[in-house]
Formats: sequence, C-alpha cells, structure tokens
Amino acid sequence: MISDTAEKFLPIPIDDTVLAAAYRLKMLGLPWSPQVGCFVWDREAVISAPSPFPKRVYFILSMRRFTDIFGNEEKMRQQLVWVPTWHQAFLLSSRLGVTDVDADQFLDGHGFTSGEDGLLRLYALIARRLAASVTETHAGKRAERNSAATRWIRRVMEEELGSLAHLPQDVQRHVQTVYDETGMAYLGWRRIQDQQPEDWFPPETAFDARLLSDLGHFYSDYQQVIKSMTAIRERVKRIQATDPSREPERYQRLIEDLRASHQRESGPGQILANLMDPG
Repeated sequence: MISDTAEKFLPIPIDDTVLAAAYRLKMLGLPWSPQVGCFVWDREAVISAPSPFPKRVYFILSMRRFTDIFGNEEKMRQQLVWVPTWHQAFLLSSRLGVTDVDADQFLDGHGFTSGEDGLLRLYALIARRLAASVTETHAGKRAERNSAATRWIRRVMEEELGSLAHLPQDVQRHVQTVYDETGMAYLGWRRIQDQQPEDWFPPETAFDARLLSDLGHFYSDYQQVIKSMTAIRERVKRIQATDPSREPERYQRLIEDLRASHQRESGPGQILANLMDPG
C-alpha cells in the first residue's frame, strides 16, 4: 500500500550514469528532432537559466524559448544531448527493429536494483542496434572503397603489363594479388603525401617510381611486397617477349618459374627466411 506521504518521483531518472548513456547514444548517431516533450542535457552549459531538474537537465516546454537560446534546431541537435524517457526509448527500440517481444525478453527476469536500471538497459539495447548499424555502414563504405581501389590497381597493371589473358588462371591470380598488395600500400602513402581522403585516387594510372623506391627501402614494412612486384614485372615481360609457338619449352619454363616464385613467397617458412636472409 502506498501512503499519502510517498516520496516524489522524477519523470525520468537523472544521474551521471544515465546522462553518460544518453551521450553515448548521441555519439552513435541517434536520430533526434528537437520538439516539445523532450528532456535534454545541456552538457556544454549553454543555457544560463536554472533548471528545476538536477545536473543541467532541461525539459522542452517551448521550442521558441530554446531556439532563441541556440539559434535554430540544428544547433540544438549539436549542443544538447537528448535523454529519452521510458516511452520514447521503447518507441526508439521499435523503430530500430527491436520488437516488443525482444524488449520483453531483454528486460524479463532482471530485478532492477535502482530507479535508472531499467532505463539503462533499454539504452544499452538501443546502443547495440546503433553500433551494429554504424559497423554495417562502415563495412559497406570500406567494401566500396576497396572495390574502387581494386579497379584503379587493375588499370595500373594493364598499363604496365597489358592483357594477361594468355597466362594460366593461377598465374593471373598471383600477378593480381601482388599488384593488389602493392597498390593498397602505394595508395595509402600517396594519400598521406598529398593529404587526400581515403576515397581519393591519383589522376594517373601508374605507380610513381620514387614512391615505390621509398616503400621498397630496406627499413620499410613493404620491402618484400615491392620486391615481389618488381620480380613479377620482369617475369611477365620475359614471358610476353617469348613466342610460345617458336620457343614452347622456354615459354613453359618461364611460366613454371613464375609459379615457383609464388610458392616460395607463400611457403610457411618464408617469413623466417626473409628475416634471416633479406638478400
């Protein structure tokens, strides 16, 4: 039985843990349109007027009052932290693809040890969904960048070596792999040199000889990759300079030599061998 003198309950639990969890949602990209009925944390202490709630938490009762302070809704989104209520958190869960059953299962069987415990668990559920979405987005963008990088590297390879269609499939794959490894390292350093973003590509379809030389220096992590590509270039050009109809045995020896170089490079003891005898 609840007595008439029961303690007063805040409309939302407010403490450092809840505010930190709300801020994490903001950092994970929680979508929010400022509107009447939202609790917000003035983390940057922009609002000079005191709040009836602790820890600089305010309730939006009038949008005009807040836009007068911040200038517009976009600045409100940037400078304020939305602290969703229980009801808002459940609506967010549903919008993010968490069904009512999922939420019930998430909360079922857990005894709440404090007033904010249940809300924190809902926040954690939302945070996991947001984090998964961010991961998927980043993975998609990374795959798109890698695909674009591969296309640029293929153009460089074709400019240097021409068509590889006459070579066996396994040899083609080996040449492409070596060029891919070299190209990824080259693009990374080229972007650093030119102060360009990750989706930038050089206008020319060729490796800069000086940068390749720097990457292949004895102290470079890419020394072995550059050495492999240099050797591949030479072997492919020797193959292309040989007429298989006139010199079938020489042509086949060159093909086997290129295959053997791949096996030597990919053997389990090659890393140790390179360390013991870099030359």
